[in-house]
Amino acid sequence: MRAAISKGTLGLALGSLTCAIAVSVSAADRPVEAELRAAAEASAKKAPPELSTTFKKGIDEVAASGVLKTALNVGGAMPDFTLTDAEGKAVKSADLLARGPLVVVFYRGAWCPYCNLYLHHWQQYLPQLAQRSATLVAISGEGPDGTSATVKRNAATFAVLSDPGYAVSRRFGVVYQVPAGVSDAMKSRGLDLKAYYGTGKAELPLSATYVVGRDGKVSYAFLEADYKKRAEPSDVLAALDQLKAAKK
Repeated sequence: MRAAISKGTLGLALGSLTCAIAVSVSAADRPVEAELRAAAEASAKKAPPELSTTFKKGIDEVAASGVLKTALNVGGAMPDFTLTDAEGKAVKSADLLARGPLVVVFYRGAWCPYCNLYLHHWQQYLPQLAQRSATLVAISGEGPDGTSATVKRNAATFAVLSDPGYAVSRRFGVVYQVPAGVSDAMKSRGLDLKAYYGTGKAELPLSATYVVGRDGKVSYAFLEADYKKRAEPSDVLAALDQLKAAKK
């Protein structure tokens, strides 16, 4: 499902596991899509074939699980939340919406190269968000150490929030159980999702990005089972422009 507006050995393995809208445009027009694709292709050349097959099957299983259909989508009301940022400061969604529209990005963790690539790009788009009075927040199930690592790695000046146990992420409906073959492959290479996130199951969030108006309603939703695909910032900016135009 697309937009609905409408560390060593571990690093290599996760680059294949870890870290759009299909249109015929140039890479210059869709830089994030192009860079993510290039990263995925480079990783696929290095990964053992059986590992690539496991990950591809895992993506297909997530897509078939139904989570893409049940996740919060356009027209739905964003659940209120209060989460802590990398400095331990409480961030309330109500306070953010009082300033203007909100862009919510769910990412897998500081260990995910695709997530870091994506968040690094978003840092560059902050001035354009500010022009639209919009605020960006990135949410993961990681604790303070993880969110701090994400902030440092990407020189992020936007809020990177910790969602322990995926409490808020579940209310968005974006959490899915990682297929056994994938979670076993990750664990054998050093990342035990259950232990890392402190949950009873191996879980991760979809590659999801939302645009939420000041009324709390979702006006744009990008939901993807493939962790190598993310919402293009230009599409998010266009959604913000449409939101503003609709209120004139």
